[in-house]
Formats: sequence, C-alpha cells, structure tokens
Amino acid sequence: MVTIKAGPKLLFPVKGKEGCFENHAFFEASSIRKVDGRYCFVYSSQNNHELCYATAEKPDGPYEYGGTLVDLGDLYLNGNEDESRAVNYLGNTHGGMAKIGSEWYIFYHRHTNRSSYARQACAEKLERTKDGGFRQAEVTSCGLNGGPLGGTGSYEARIACNLWSAEGTGRYDCRSPKKRFRNHPYFTQTGGDREGDGDQYIANMRNGAVAGFKYFRMDGADTILVEVRGNADGNMQVSEHPDFSEISADIRIRLAAGETGSFTGSFHMEPGKRALYIRYLGDGAVDFLRFELKMSETGAQDGNPA
Repeated sequence: MVTIKAGPKLLFPVKGKEGCFENHAFFEASSIRKVDGRYCFVYSSQNNHELCYATAEKPDGPYEYGGTLVDLGDLYLNGNEDESRAVNYLGNTHGGMAKIGSEWYIFYHRHTNRSSYARQACAEKLERTKDGGFRQAEVTSCGLNGGPLGGTGSYEARIACNLWSAEGTGRYDCRSPKKRFRNHPYFTQTGGDREGDGDQYIANMRNGAVAGFKYFRMDGADTILVEVRGNADGNMQVSEHPDFSEISADIRIRLAAGETGSFTGSFHMEPGKRALYIRYLGDGAVDFLRFELKMSETGAQDGNPA
C-alpha cells in the first residue's frame, strides 16, 4: 500500500450530464458492499431526501443505476414526485444497507424539530426483485418489528411515519425552516435531544394536519382514545385512507390553554393489515401525545379476541 498505481477515477456520472442515473445522481454519504457477488454502492442522491443504489461487477465500475431504496416522503413510490405532497417533511438522509439473517434492511434518518440537523434513525425491510435488485421500501411505523403492529394497545404518536399539514409538506433544508413551517406539525420533545428518557410527540397539529401510522393488524378494536395537549376546540378524525374518504372514528376535542386531556370515541375498521390516519379539524392547535386502540367488553363477548 505504498505505491499509487492509478489516479482518481470518476465512478458515477455528474449531475446534469448524460447518463446521470435518471436524475438520481450521486451526491454524498456512500458505502459499498457485495450482494450476490456484485458490488452494491449505496448513496444519498442529488435529491437529498433519498438513498439509492447502483451495482457493478468490479468495485471501480462501471456502475448501473438500480433505483431508490428509501425516500423520506415516499417520493418516486407509486409515481408521486411532488415534494409538496410527500408523506413526510423532507431533508437530507444518510444511512446504509445491511443483511441481518436472511433479510436485507435499509437504515436511514428522518428529521425532528423542523431542522435537517435534528436526525432520528429509522429502518425498513427491503424486498428483492426477480432480477436480484431491491424494491423501494415504503416508510412505515414498523421498522424492525417484523410485521404489522398489534390491533389493540397504546401507541405513542411519535411512531407516525406520515405527517403533513393542510398545506402539504416541504423541505427542512431551506432558509429559516422554523419560520417557514410555523403553522405545520412536527416531531419534537420536551428539552434537548438526548439518548434516553425521551418523551417525543407531535407538536402543533392545526386544522387539517394529519399523522399517519402504517401498519396495524386490526382484529376487532371498537374504541379509540387519543391523548392531546394544547388550546383547541375541534375533532380528531380517524381513517384508513389518507383522503379520509371513510371515517372510522370522530372524536370531540376541547382543551383550555396548556391542558392535557384524553378523549374517547367509537371506532370501526375491518380486520386485516390497515393503515391508520388521524386528522385534527378545528380551532387552535394540539400536541398529539398518544392513542390507544381498545376492545370493549361487549366486543370481546361477541367473539372478537380480547
């Protein structure tokens, strides 16, 4: 390792030039590993809010673009490329891909506190394609859970994988993001960032703000409780559809300034793997702390699992 046998070599095409990986050119945060005998290069692209991959027979290429592995707002998934209609707020993301047992996972980070420098680690399972590649992973609330979350139980609002305002979303890597997104919901906590003793929640849910959770194994819950804090007069609506075309629960909320309260409503969602979206409609704003899916004694007696 004392002789330089060759100079630097450009591994990837330059942004804006011919063959720039279909507008997913290399930007930063790269790592390389072998997958089924081929070199797999994982990187943060020119779009900044996604991790992509490219493969080659040799470590120095030539590399062929493989696709997006994960995107903070699920852009490029199902054809959506509108950043203002992403499923979460955007910023840079870094991470890597690893094989655990027989499964592949993508590790990445999203953002809290309306800042692209406040970063929270996440992970999603990757699925392989028939040709040996990887499908883009959908951002979920499941992470390394190994499957859908239980259809009954208490869940902190911080596990939401989708979050947007009535105006949509946007990029945190902009000038004065806290001013620009002052009327938008965001993930935060009391006090500063820390490794333990966290109490993260969703702050500042105003009229039309939505928090989405994927996925649950619904199996008979007929009551939902939401715990919120703030100064608000309105309703928390629940649906399995992001457009709220069907309403599974409609819960009346009324809070004096700074007050914390738990509010309960009847709930119905068909059994199976379901997404759960919770929307605030009304005046003021709420901090969304947690929700609980419960089964009443009547529901259990009707033959549903308790």
